[in-house]
Amino acid sequence: MRLLLGAWVVSDIGTWVQLIVVGSLVAADTGSAVQTGLVALATFMPQGISAPVGGLLADKFDRRKVFASALLGQASVTTVLAIVLGFGVRSPLVLTLLILLSSAAGALGAPSASAMQPDLVPPDELVAMISLGVYSWNGGRIVGPLLGSVLVLAIGRAWTVGFNALSYVVLATAVAMLRRSFLPPGADDLNSTIRRRLLTGLRTVRVNRGCVHGVVLLVMFNLTLVPFMGLIPIYVAAEYNGSTLMAGAVASAQGIGAILGGGLVAWLAVRRSRSALIKGVQFTMTGALFAYAWAPSVVWLVLCAAVLGGCVAAMFIMATSIIQRDAPPSGRGRVLSVMQAAMGISYGLGLLFVGSLGDLINLRVAFSIGATLTLLAFAALTIRSRNWRAAVDGEPSTGIDPLALPGLAVAAGD
Repeated sequence: MRLLLGAWVVSDIGTWVQLIVVGSLVAADTGSAVQTGLVALATFMPQGISAPVGGLLADKFDRRKVFASALLGQASVTTVLAIVLGFGVRSPLVLTLLILLSSAAGALGAPSASAMQPDLVPPDELVAMISLGVYSWNGGRIVGPLLGSVLVLAIGRAWTVGFNALSYVVLATAVAMLRRSFLPPGADDLNSTIRRRLLTGLRTVRVNRGCVHGVVLLVMFNLTLVPFMGLIPIYVAAEYNGSTLMAGAVASAQGIGAILGGGLVAWLAVRRSRSALIKGVQFTMTGALFAYAWAPSVVWLVLCAAVLGGCVAAMFIMATSIIQRDAPPSGRGRVLSVMQAAMGISYGLGLLFVGSLGDLINLRVAFSIGATLTLLAFAALTIRSRNWRAAVDGEPSTGIDPLALPGLAVAAGD
């Protein structure tokens, strides 16, 4: 377990090294919020396309092998990206396409990685387990941008991206060394059509109140608030005349805040209801985005980024733990693939929306509009869904497996 978590940290550092290096390169060459956002979009959007297929794989084959194979695919494409940079290619289209292919490979393995987590720890430690993943991702967010800035000066962009390719190999090796099988329950019976299995996954989300509310919460804040992360390089450059190093500092501050926020919400989760925590985080991160949009200095910008990072991590941990809590073991891969697909698509749309507003007006106004829409969307959810508190505060046993319900199982094949 320690080996796996350690390798995960290395891989997450590599991802953030690449994201900040390529994002800053495109920002410097184009000066466009949309084109800079496309780099982040290419990193996360494939979840919306590949994750559903990955969910089918996670519920059919050994999840450990699926995850390791996907990581090796990412390593191969990232190596090509490093070679392309080494030959001096700077076209945003070419760079974005390669990142898109790498991320698509990763998205195939993401549902397997998430579906393995509840099998690694007892149910009452699931929030803590998800928090460890957040610590790893945001530890990479802290170290990666700063390390990337140093490596670019020392060895160049190509070798820096090559480090990310190596990090995928390290994680794949650690996953392959797990001494147990992660074959999903009932995998031998999943001989129905792809369409039927996908529809069953969607129905599993729909009939479990915790799952559907968790997905809605993630979609809401990915559409309106989270896009600020992918636009850090262009925001720093346009409003503060900042360099790659400054963008790395802001991204790292966000990562520090995420680690602190993740730790705090894991501690509070056993003392407060999830609904109360979600409500508090929602209002805090809305105010933090307003403050980030109008930060009068770099110091205030860094502080606001840290608060935003903590809020985003807390919301992700709470929503994801609700979904994993209620997802039935036999369909967990497909449920989590629905979650990841929804997150990838909504984040991509949010990046295009906020980035386009930034190019049309400016990013300060764009972020303010995003903050307003975040607050309005949450208000609409609480008014429209009167049982949202009961749904997110439910017990682990509330998960419903459509495969065990004859009516739903037949409907899935219609």
